[in-house]
Amino acid sequence: MKPIVALLLLFFLLPLYVAAQEEGEAPSDTTAAPARPPAAVVGDTTIYSFADEAPRFPSPCERYDTTAVAKAECAQRYLLDYIYQRAIYPVEAREEGISGTAVVAFVVERNGFVNRPEVLRDPGGGLGQAALLAVIGMQREVLWRPAFRDTTAVRFRVVLPVRFRLEDPKPYVVIDRDTVYTDLTKAATFTGNGGNLVGYFDEKITYPDIAQDSCATGQLDIQLIIQPNGLVKVNDIIDYNDLGVDFTSRAIDAATGSFGQWIAAEYEGRKVASAYDVTFNFTPTDPGCQYVVDNYARALTAMQEAQLLVSDSTTIDQGLVKMDEAVELFPRDGRFRILRGQARLDNNQLPGACEDLSLARNISLIDWYDGVLPLICREPTEE
Repeated sequence: MKPIVALLLLFFLLPLYVAAQEEGEAPSDTTAAPARPPAAVVGDTTIYSFADEAPRFPSPCERYDTTAVAKAECAQRYLLDYIYQRAIYPVEAREEGISGTAVVAFVVERNGFVNRPEVLRDPGGGLGQAALLAVIGMQREVLWRPAFRDTTAVRFRVVLPVRFRLEDPKPYVVIDRDTVYTDLTKAATFTGNGGNLVGYFDEKITYPDIAQDSCATGQLDIQLIIQPNGLVKVNDIIDYNDLGVDFTSRAIDAATGSFGQWIAAEYEGRKVASAYDVTFNFTPTDPGCQYVVDNYARALTAMQEAQLLVSDSTTIDQGLVKMDEAVELFPRDGRFRILRGQARLDNNQLPGACEDLSLARNISLIDWYDGVLPLICREPTEE
């Protein structure tokens, strides 16, 4: 029997519009938080269910010269995509064949932040909690355009039905022009070097022809696409230490040079393209760099120990201290910054998380945290 996954459908209930009661200039269309309301309404804590303009999920359509209705429709599509990616179908509901519509509600504050998420209807099987967790994610990741009454930003309660439906999954994803299978009956197999892929790359990878007294040390992660004919393509590269083109070129040459030494993956008896992740480590061999190699080994050990500590709520502080030790030794290591930044984010240490994740983005050229950085790096403001 094929595995079952979820297709999430979402319907966003737009509230009815009411006519403005006072004359005033219409609010500008922008995803940024509006200017602070006049002093006369700062104390207004009313949560409205009707407004001249409902709140809108941020989307590129806010930049277009179009109507508020068109922007609202566009915002719904982006909200659908956001929830679809985050509302994971619970295992309990999947195993018991439970489907249905969960209804959640939340408040969009005057500054665009999401507050007070709650479940109004739960079909069971954890569906209500799954929908709620997706909304809770918006508290840290999304800044809405608030609702407006008489050109003034107001608090607004949004009711969001989220429909869960079971269906057979697709066994592949499309990456550029490649159909890459993720559901495999047989994984790709490396046949060269007696099947020892790590040993093969250790033999093929050499330190670039640059001055080794630079002592450049670090890691590259590369995702390969193994084609049905054995051809090897590079899909993605992450240079965590900003080693540069000399190092990435060596890694790419070694990876693509393994062409002809793979047995392609299979799906239901036919050969298909599949992804394969490999890691390349570069350490200098110059005797004068031995102290760097030793410090790097110390930093890796400290970070591995730290990850175990921060996963336990009783030892989080000790784990963060260990992470500090690793980062102090290698302050421009993107992996270390990501790991510490995520730990800080999980523990609501937003200034530190902003520092680490912003630097990791600049070093490693990753976009994983682009959606959350504007929020965690935002200067605190008073309501």
